[in-house]
Amino acid sequence: MILSLDAFALVGAAAIVAAFTLEGQSPLQGWTVACLGTSALVLAMFSNTMSPLDLATAFGVVLCGGIAGAGWNPRGKQALLALGLIILVAGLIPRLVDVLVLGSPAGAASTSLPWAMARAAGFVAFSSATGAVLLGTRSPARLPVGGLPARLYAFHRALGITAILAVAVHLISLWLDTFVRFGWAQLPLVPWTASYRHFAITFGFLALISLEATASSGVLRRVMPGWRTVHLLAFATFALGLVHGILAGRDSGSPLAIFFYITALFAVVLTLLRRYLLYPTHRSRPKRMAN
Repeated sequence: MILSLDAFALVGAAAIVAAFTLEGQSPLQGWTVACLGTSALVLAMFSNTMSPLDLATAFGVVLCGGIAGAGWNPRGKQALLALGLIILVAGLIPRLVDVLVLGSPAGAASTSLPWAMARAAGFVAFSSATGAVLLGTRSPARLPVGGLPARLYAFHRALGITAILAVAVHLISLWLDTFVRFGWAQLPLVPWTASYRHFAITFGFLALISLEATASSGVLRRVMPGWRTVHLLAFATFALGLVHGILAGRDSGSPLAIFFYITALFAVVLTLLRRYLLYPTHRSRPKRMAN
């Protein structure tokens, strides 16, 4: 069920990004559609919920990714991008059916929809926060990303906003769930009193506080002295979220979840090494000779 929900969310996100790509002027948006749509198809394959209508998602990925992302410039470019958007929306149909018909995915019969949504939103929040960390951790002029141009900076902020929204969905879904009962006071205030893995839930609470501080420092950067230091809590958010996901998630023992967490950890550690060891910001500069 959780994989089917993730696939649904990814195809929906791809369609939303595709709607802003109709002019075909942003390669980043085109590649984003391609990555989101391809990831959705992979998750659908793992959840055994593939259907012929998923071909629409594949065609949408080819059209939007090939035109806006890879720079394909055929005649009727805008019309083809619009067609890509339409068939991406059509590709949402099998995902929506899998979500609404709970008996379709494997294991869905014993899983409530709010609980599955909470787990899926948790994965989305962690993925988005990890992406924001990866984009924000770089040397201003030396890494291949070339600092943080306007498009990458916008993507960095978008991922941070997505993480916050996904956390909100995560908390609301947990509150609505009947599988494990959580009170409003337990989730945002006293998580260590929860009956379900209170130690792991506390790590999630700390990750939430860290995420809020990181996001607030970014919003208030123009009026907040030392905001960059507070913004470094993004690494704490990643670490706490990683521990929370491993300890609290029912899917943490699955090979796919293990691969997901290991990949995220490897990517962040590699980026940190590149940032602070291979490409340090402050390098000694030769002093100017006095006249």
